[in-house]
Amino acid sequence: MTNNDSQTSDTKTPASFSIIPGVKITPVEFNGKNYDDWSRCFRLALLAKGKLDYIDGTISKPADTDPDFKSWRSANALVSAWIFNTIDPDLRTSISLQDNATLLWADIKHRFTMVNDAYIFKLESDINTCKQGPTESVMAYYGRMKKLWDDLIANDGFPSCSCNPCSCNLLTLLGRHRDKKRVRSFLMGIDSRYATLRSHILGTDPLPNLNQIYSRLLQEDGMRNSLETVTPEPRSDPMIYAARVQQGSINFGGGNQTHGIRIDNTDPPETT
Repeated sequence: MTNNDSQTSDTKTPASFSIIPGVKITPVEFNGKNYDDWSRCFRLALLAKGKLDYIDGTISKPADTDPDFKSWRSANALVSAWIFNTIDPDLRTSISLQDNATLLWADIKHRFTMVNDAYIFKLESDINTCKQGPTESVMAYYGRMKKLWDDLIANDGFPSCSCNPCSCNLLTLLGRHRDKKRVRSFLMGIDSRYATLRSHILGTDPLPNLNQIYSRLLQEDGMRNSLETVTPEPRSDPMIYAARVQQGSINFGGGNQTHGIRIDNTDPPETT
């Protein structure tokens, strides 16, 4: 085969038809309740591997006589296998096996996505009731809040302005309003052990941004953990102390004394 023939053959097969080894492309396993997390991670993984077009319908199935059909069939089967391998085994049996990755993805999406407004309502409710647990770290609490905020943005984005290009600064103003709302929600949910620091932050003008507040709380959390790891001085048990006093074994100063009375250990003089 000549170089020209090789180049012609390469141009006929899209890069997205190439087979990429691997079985499980995302650690997130779909269990029927985490569709948004799973689908977001799965789409990102497909994008990185150049296979996202197989689930969004961009690449359609070629005719059986098309020279690219075999390449498409192999890549399509690979994407379908990736989908099934990231689904919980108990749930996998309830999902119909499709030989087309686009149809398989659409079927799962149709079955497991919530109605948008209902899901937005749930997210906003979860944000308003999200509280830091008594023993939960600031990092863990922030992580839970961050996930809820990201899901809300993904499902209820900002409105767009009518000017093109934008000259009304609408998105910037909305972004600032959103950030202040997040600060209030975050501070509202932190545990009472940070009440003093929270009052100090709320009294600051201008109000620090969320990243600054999070950093300050992490420092406070670290200081508290350091203090808790310091070994306390041993303390005498009050009952043991009282018993020792009653038995006359407590020394209250120089010499051998009991209850403040000096004890002379020398033998008494003999009487004549």
